[in-house]
Amino acid sequence: MAVKFFIGEYRVLWEALTRHQAELERESEATEDEDAQLLVDDKLQKIEDMLRSIAIAAKADWDIDLA
Repeated sequence: MAVKFFIGEYRVLWEALTRHQAELERESEATEDEDAQLLVDDKLQKIEDMLRSIAIAAKADWDIDLA
C-alpha cells in the first residue's frame, strides 16, 4: 500500500533524516573502531537511500524539490 504524505510531512522527514545523517557523519569521523565505523557507514548508506526515495516521492506527489 503506497502512502502519499503531505508536503509538511515530507519536509519533517527530510529534516530529521538530514540531521541524523550529520550526527552519524560526525560519529563516523570520530570513531577509531573499524567495526563501529562500518556500522555507522552502513546506516549512512541507508539514510542516503531513504533521502533519495523521499525526494523522488515528494517530486512525484507534490512537485517539490527537497534535494
